Amino acid sequence: MNVKLKNHFREGLFIFISILGAFALESYRESLLQVRLKDKLLNQLLITLNEDIKHMSEVNAKLDITLASAAILMQDHLSDNKKLNQEVLAKKFSDMRFMNLSFFPQQGVYNQLLASNSLENIENPELKKEIVYVYENLLKRIQAGDPILDEMRWKSFANLSSEIMVIATNDNQKTQQSNLPFAELKVDYFNISDSYYESKEVLNFYNQVILFISEYQKGLQNVESEFQKIVALLENELNIP
Repeated sequence: MNVKLKNHFREGLFIFISILGAFALESYRESLLQVRLKDKLLNQLLITLNEDIKHMSEVNAKLDITLASAAILMQDHLSDNKKLNQEVLAKKFSDMRFMNLSFFPQQGVYNQLLASNSLENIENPELKKEIVYVYENLLKRIQAGDPILDEMRWKSFANLSSEIMVIATNDNQKTQQSNLPFAELKVDYFNISDSYYESKEVLNFYNQVILFISEYQKGLQNVESEFQKIVALLENELNIP
């Protein structure tokens, strides 16, 4: 009887250990899959961040054109000396169409990190904190300014049409390949009123453009700095030399 009981006990223990081992093996396999998924998504995030940094540089270059044009036009408007040639003035005004050019980051990989719970598998807490801060806070603050610039552009250009109007078309010879939705333009027609230099609305428009674009670019610089920080942390997490 004791022998049979011992055999049953051994068989029961063996079955228990086998089941426990199977659970442990499945848990290990699941954990390994989660780590692989996390690494795959972090590699994709690294790629998209580098693409976004390049895109941000292109946006900033176009905004620099707007900022420089607005500064030249405001200085010309305020100056008592010789005024700009009207063709030059019209071209500078045309260049200000970039003023509402926005930066749109790719957020698909971040959403996948959230949906798959891979964010929780990131080993470096600083990296996790930076990713959440940028996508949940910093980028949303930047994007809050986009509607302001959009409305400011179309309203201002419409309101100032009695003082200055510029019609421009694509200059295919100067347009370069880019992801940005703006081609190089050439001025085909313009009309500048006799009261242009007396208009306070025109002067205020140039001043507001300089203020808003400068603040927007500061925000983009903060985003780029954070992106670069995340890239460095990602390379360390993924053991990229």
